[in-house]
Amino acid sequence: MCLAVGLWLVQLLWPVPAMATETVSLQLRWLHQFQFAGYYMAQEKGYYRKAGLEVEIRQGGPGTPKPIEAMLSGDVDFAIANSGLVIARMQGKPVVALAAIMQSSPVVWIVRADSNIYTPLDLAGKRVMLMPEPESAELRITLAREGIDLSRLLVSETSFNPQDLVDGNTDAYDGYLSNEPFWLDQQKMAYRLINPREYGVNFYNDVLATRETLVQERPEQVEAFIQASLDGWQYALEHIEESVQLIHQRYAPNKSLEHLRFEAQALKKLIMPELVQLGHMNPGRWQTIANSYAQLGMATGPTELDEFIYSRKTETDHSVLYQVVIGALLALLLVGAVAWRFAHLTQHLRLEIKRRRQVEQALLNSNLQLEHLANTDRLTGQWTRLKFEEVALHEIKRAERYGFPLALIFFDIDRFKLINDEHGHETGDYVLRNVAQRIKAQLRESDCLCRWGGEEFIILMPHTDLEHAVVMAEKLRLLLAAEPLDKRINVTASFGVTQWQPGQGLRELVHCADQLLYRAKQMGRDRVECIALAAAQTQP
Repeated sequence: MCLAVGLWLVQLLWPVPAMATETVSLQLRWLHQFQFAGYYMAQEKGYYRKAGLEVEIRQGGPGTPKPIEAMLSGDVDFAIANSGLVIARMQGKPVVALAAIMQSSPVVWIVRADSNIYTPLDLAGKRVMLMPEPESAELRITLAREGIDLSRLLVSETSFNPQDLVDGNTDAYDGYLSNEPFWLDQQKMAYRLINPREYGVNFYNDVLATRETLVQERPEQVEAFIQASLDGWQYALEHIEESVQLIHQRYAPNKSLEHLRFEAQALKKLIMPELVQLGHMNPGRWQTIANSYAQLGMATGPTELDEFIYSRKTETDHSVLYQVVIGALLALLLVGAVAWRFAHLTQHLRLEIKRRRQVEQALLNSNLQLEHLANTDRLTGQWTRLKFEEVALHEIKRAERYGFPLALIFFDIDRFKLINDEHGHETGDYVLRNVAQRIKAQLRESDCLCRWGGEEFIILMPHTDLEHAVVMAEKLRLLLAAEPLDKRINVTASFGVTQWQPGQGLRELVHCADQLLYRAKQMGRDRVECIALAAAQTQP
C-alpha cells in the first residue's frame, strides 16, 4: 500500500519536460568556416534539438545584412558581433551581449616582410586597407593610441583579397590571425603581423548577442540557446578533427581541410578554453572597452552596462525539490525513508557547495591568468603599454599629492632594423628579450619596465629625481655596450631622461622623454640625453 501511494505521488509531482520545438535563427558574421564551429556542432550533435530548438544558421559575408541590424530589425533572433556591439548599446540600441567566444580578437594588420613597416607608427603615409567600423575598431583604436590620425594614412576599404598584398596594391592588409596567414604561407610569401594586443588593445570578439525584448519575453529560450551553443563549442574544441571534417563536408566545401585545421588551432588560442570558462565575460573588461570607444570618439552616450551584459540564470535542480516534497508526504507512512532521504540530500548539498566553490575558484584563477596575459608583453615578459599607463597615472597622482620626485627613461635599441635585416627576425626577438632581461635585472622592485612598442622601452622610476635617473640611464647604457649578446651582435641603446613636473600629464611626460631620445639619436646614438644636458647645449 505504501509503495503504491509513493508511486502515485511520484507520477503526480515529478515534472514532465516540455517537448515543443521552437524555431529561432542565428546570423553569422562571415562565410561558413571553423570560426563558427560551435554552432554547427550544436546543430549536428543535437544540442539544439535537446533544448527544444530548431535553429536556422544563416551565412554572413558580402551582400548579406549586417548581423546587429538584422537582429534589431527582428529578421533574426541571435547574431554574432565583435566588441563593437557595445557601441550600439551606447547609442541606445537594445542589444544584449550573451557570451564572448573569443577572449582576444584575431584582427591584425599583415605587412610584407620585405617592407620597412614594423610598428603602427611606420604606417604613416602608407596605403592601408580597413574594414568599416566597428569591424576594424581594434585597428583604429591602436592608431589613435599611437597618436596617428587616419588622415596621415592612405586608407581604402578592404578588398577581402590578400592577393592585393602580394601584388603590391596595398602596404598593410587587415586580416585575421586564423585566416590570411595560411593563404600567404601557401603562396610562400614572407609577412609580418602588427597585433593590436601588443599595443594594449585587447578586446572580445565573436560575441553572441540578441535584443533586449527577446531576453524579457522568452528568457527560457534565450538561456537554452546559450547553453546549447556553448555545449557545441565545448564539443568542437575537444573534437577538432571531427568538427573540421564535418564543416568541410556540409558547410564549407570550398575551404580545404588544411585551412580549416589551421584556423581551428589559431582560434583555440584566442578562445583559451583551458584558462577561461567558455563564453565568459568580465564586466570590468567590457567597461574598459566601452570607455576606449568613448574616449576616442567612436561612440557617445552613457557607458553604464548593467542591462548590456546578460546574467546567466542559475539552473535549479527541480528533481531535488520534488524529491523533498515526496519525502515529506511519505513521512507519515515511512519515517525511516524520510531519515535516509534527509541524509542523502544533506550529502548532495555539501557536494554541490564544494563543487560551486571549486568552480568559483577556477573562474577567479582564470581571470587572474587572463589579466596577466593582457598586461604582459608576450615576447619580452615585461608590461604592456596598457598596464604601464595605468600604473603611471597612479604614480603621477601620488607625486602630485605628496611631492615625491618621479623620473622617466625612454630608450630604444640602436639600428635595430639592421639586426633584423642581417640576422633575421628570430635573432631580433632574441635581442629584445635579452635586452629586457638585462635592464630588468638592474632595476628596483618599485621601478616599472614597459615595452612601448617595437624596439622601444620605457622605465618609470618613482621616488627618483633627474640626477639619479641620469646616473641609472648611463649605467644601463654602459652595461648594454660593454658585453655583446653573443659573438655576432653588439647592441647599444640611446636614452632620453626626464623628470615629472607639477601639472604635467602622462602624455606630456612621455613626449618630453621621446624628444630627448630623438636628440640622443641625432647626436650619434649610444648616449644619454636629459633636460639639463639639452638646456646646457643651447647656452651661448
